[in-house]
Amino acid sequence: MNQVITGLAVSTCLVAQSLLAAIEPASMPLGPVAFTPTINIQTGYDDNILNASNNEIDSIKTIITPNFQIVAEDGLNAYRLQYALSKGIFHSSSDDNYLDHKLSFDAHLEFNARNALDVNASISKNHDDRGTGITETGSIGAGTIAPLEYNIKSIASTYTYGSDSATGRLVLSGKYDDKEYQNFRTITQQRDNTLTTLSAVFYYRIQPKTSMVFEIRNQNVDYTTDTAISLDSSTQRYYVGATWEGTAKTTGTIKLGHVNKDFDSDARSDFSGKSWEADIKWEPRTYSTFNLKTSQSEKESSGTGDLIDSKTARINWTHDWNDQLQTIAGLGYTRDNYRGDTAGRKDNTKDARVQFNYDLRRWLSFGLSYSLQDTDSNIAGIPFDRNIVLLSVTGSL
Repeated sequence: MNQVITGLAVSTCLVAQSLLAAIEPASMPLGPVAFTPTINIQTGYDDNILNASNNEIDSIKTIITPNFQIVAEDGLNAYRLQYALSKGIFHSSSDDNYLDHKLSFDAHLEFNARNALDVNASISKNHDDRGTGITETGSIGAGTIAPLEYNIKSIASTYTYGSDSATGRLVLSGKYDDKEYQNFRTITQQRDNTLTTLSAVFYYRIQPKTSMVFEIRNQNVDYTTDTAISLDSSTQRYYVGATWEGTAKTTGTIKLGHVNKDFDSDARSDFSGKSWEADIKWEPRTYSTFNLKTSQSEKESSGTGDLIDSKTARINWTHDWNDQLQTIAGLGYTRDNYRGDTAGRKDNTKDARVQFNYDLRRWLSFGLSYSLQDTDSNIAGIPFDRNIVLLSVTGSL
């Protein structure tokens, strides 16, 4: 548990393109608790900050992300209070500056060898960059003069019955999110929503390191002030699959199944189809890992159509050249089908990224990354290219 909590110290939770390297932050003892601060600073060049097809705006940008956490342990139980801040500064477009916050509390409770409970509660102030979601070209918020700001209150819990070595293990999870936009209310008030997710996963061990997986997941979305767009819906997913660990140098989970999305409004078209989630890691060497992820999901409408049927595939290669130098290279592909859109919109996005991390000290790391995003679409005004180069430094005690 101590290693788990320490690893969480370098997760900012707020920066989409985190460059945190493999530092090992030290804690400061404060009586019965441990205080661990970290900070990540990124600066670099972004050639299309609004994801625009033409008349692009480029800018030098800086993102400052301090993170503080307090951890207490009581035997196998652990408690964590964490605060993270993310300040984004666009030097050529101050209208796009932002300041995000997140305060969260986690508790891990082990009642005995077969019963464990994890609880999380958080409050956050977030933003959507201009040119994304409902502010992209042609969407209901296009033309806004600043990022959309919103608050999220969240509570989640996971109960596990059965030890890791048991033949059968049951995991029950629930999460509730309350999202409320804070600016441009004439546009955003109908996007306020609550999201309730419940799931049950049963693991049945068939080999020492391999288990069958059976999962049921239900998600309800309620747009609390919706009077016109009628996007309230419920989504059910049913999966069967397998998970394995350390078999022929691979570790992974594959789940195949079916999804149904039912809208409360008869004016919306329900969705039904195949669904899958896969996460496979191959480690040909202890210092070199390939990670393949692919999934199908339904994203909420950005103002076009009933929903976005999204299919993704991504492969990353992480290689440690020595104790100090690490490289990460990745390729990704996303196909978004806007179901219910009268124009039949379909977007294809390819992205690539290469990153170098250099650990100068246990408490100090540097990073350099380049990322490219290429989005194509059958709708004019949507396609764009974006290139970002970032230099980062991560420090701790």
